[in-house]
Amino acid sequence: MFEPNSTIGWSIGRLHSTARDLLAFIRSPVIGARATWQDDRAVDVAWLFLLNCLIILAIATVLFPMMMIFGVEMSSDMSDLFKRPVGQIMLFVVVIGPILEELMFRIWISGTPRLLIGFLGLIAWLGGSLILNHFGLIGSGQIAAIILIAIISIAVLVGLIRFWKSSVPNFYIRIFPFVFWGQALLFGFVHIFNYAGDNPVALLPFILPQLVGGLIWGYARIRYGWWSNIVMHMAYNLIATSGLLYVLLTQPNIS
Repeated sequence: MFEPNSTIGWSIGRLHSTARDLLAFIRSPVIGARATWQDDRAVDVAWLFLLNCLIILAIATVLFPMMMIFGVEMSSDMSDLFKRPVGQIMLFVVVIGPILEELMFRIWISGTPRLLIGFLGLIAWLGGSLILNHFGLIGSGQIAAIILIAIISIAVLVGLIRFWKSSVPNFYIRIFPFVFWGQALLFGFVHIFNYAGDNPVALLPFILPQLVGGLIWGYARIRYGWWSNIVMHMAYNLIATSGLLYVLLTQPNIS
């Protein structure tokens, strides 16, 4: 056993306390779990990210051999992305992707009305665009698209002015555990399209890293603020993308 005052022993203790706090939150997600301003948030987030990486590494040791054995490959869209220049890959995967995904899945989960209104406006725009596109009414100069954007923009602006300083609604506090788990499950599930295969169920084990990310980054969002989950997501994608690029460049037959 390591001595309690040794560097390794202290590090293991710090990881243990981080994991314990994370598990307690995941078992019973609550809005009021935010760290105080006196806490050294950057250091805490760094330890949480280290824990994140260790968990993913343990999962990868099982999933990577399974991918080789069962011949699981990247989807055509992912393959096309990784054929781009390295700079473009890094821009899309490490910067733009994490920001957009965090805006969609986690920035709003704190329940602040102004963030919920912005999120609902984004969902309305996406849903409305899909409907208009289905009927061929989307595109530059299309009056229906302009009307849709105008209505959503006005509704969001009015909502922001009305509820800018409002506190988290009581109903949201009650349903927050479902919101927290829902965002993590949905975030994990949408990444099933990163892989190619005729049986989506058989691909489910390969979205475990994203599911874990959804849980840990959701916890970080509530515990440390909006910046933490974005930074962790970017750092994770940087490591994962760098590793994948190395494999693809050194063993091009895998792609």
